[in-house]
Amino acid sequence: MRLLLRMAWRNLWRKRRRTLISLSAAGLGLLLVIFYSGLVSGMMGEAKNQLDNTGMGHVEVYAKGWRPRRPPDVALPDPRALLASLSLPKGAQAGFRVVARGLATSAHGGQGVTLFGVDPALERELSAHLSDIRQGGPLEPDDLRGVLVGEKLAEELRLEVGHKLKVMVQRADGEMGADLFRVRGIFHSISAPISRATIYVNAAAAQKLLGVGEVAHQLVIQLEVPAQADAVAASIKAKLGERAEVVTYTELMPAMKQIEDMMDKIILGMTLFVYLLVGMGILNTSLMSVLERTREFGVMRALGERPSRVVALVLAESFWIAVLAVAIGGSLGLLATWAGSRGTVLDFRGMGESIEWAGSLIRTRLRTGFDPASALEACGLVFVLTLLVGLYPAWRVSKLEPAKALRAN
Repeated sequence: MRLLLRMAWRNLWRKRRRTLISLSAAGLGLLLVIFYSGLVSGMMGEAKNQLDNTGMGHVEVYAKGWRPRRPPDVALPDPRALLASLSLPKGAQAGFRVVARGLATSAHGGQGVTLFGVDPALERELSAHLSDIRQGGPLEPDDLRGVLVGEKLAEELRLEVGHKLKVMVQRADGEMGADLFRVRGIFHSISAPISRATIYVNAAAAQKLLGVGEVAHQLVIQLEVPAQADAVAASIKAKLGERAEVVTYTELMPAMKQIEDMMDKIILGMTLFVYLLVGMGILNTSLMSVLERTREFGVMRALGERPSRVVALVLAESFWIAVLAVAIGGSLGLLATWAGSRGTVLDFRGMGESIEWAGSLIRTRLRTGFDPASALEACGLVFVLTLLVGLYPAWRVSKLEPAKALRAN
């Protein structure tokens, strides 16, 4: 076997240009597949991981009947104890929210807003914008008069840190509730709706404003691995039963699942097309190499070489092409996706900080996803494809008759 591999290696470089063409076709095809898959993976991963910029979780829990009208009196009791009772995977972040739609007014105008009553420490882990406060500071746990507002809302209502903001909502008893808050901080969000129409207060302040007890309308869970969402949701449903509604981000944003499925099909179609071109290119060069050496193979057969030995030689040449193509194309593909995951691959900042995609947000500075397992899978497919392509030229060699082969030009 070692002798065959050495002979195959020498044969490859007898026609250096043709060998380089075969290697380039296979290596470039593999590079394109790995990089394109990484780009799509980066976009989908960004959409899933940026849910904290849209105020959503990978799993959300509501009191039965709260959606979609959001009555203030339909809520989950004792949310802290409820969160503590859930079995969540390692790395998961969870919090609760008291939610109300209302009107926020300042001395310079009013704006319809969504009010979130939160635990400030928990919410900073769930909402990325609360860690990006541009003016002022965060809410303190015992601050029942503080409010955080977005930059766009602050601009429209001419708010600054320390200014008063009146908030009016419908209470659980059907009456109108109003309270006066002071702006403690102004946060930055890449989501325009959140920056313009979302405010945060402490949960106790929101509960008092709505006239409810120690309850929450929403539990929000963000996972380190978004693919765990269905399993986590099923576990929570089994624990809470009929008293709660549990939904995943794919149910809240069905368009994302549809786009993810469509992207998988596009990647599959592109991959098959590239592999077809690569296979045809390698087959063409391998077949030419075999046909050009017909007399050589005839001499080998005439000297008593077994057909299986000649076939093994041709397959060994395909093996070397496969090894080199995978080594070069796979290494370049991994290097490209790794570099793309560390820096910007495509820059659309002229469109703003983010674009809405399938109900989620994607930053306009796109990066690739670095997934060695997916790249190794692509390398394995190219390796097998290259070996399979070598079967036809090998079969042609096995059918040669030594007398006719020696007379070939």
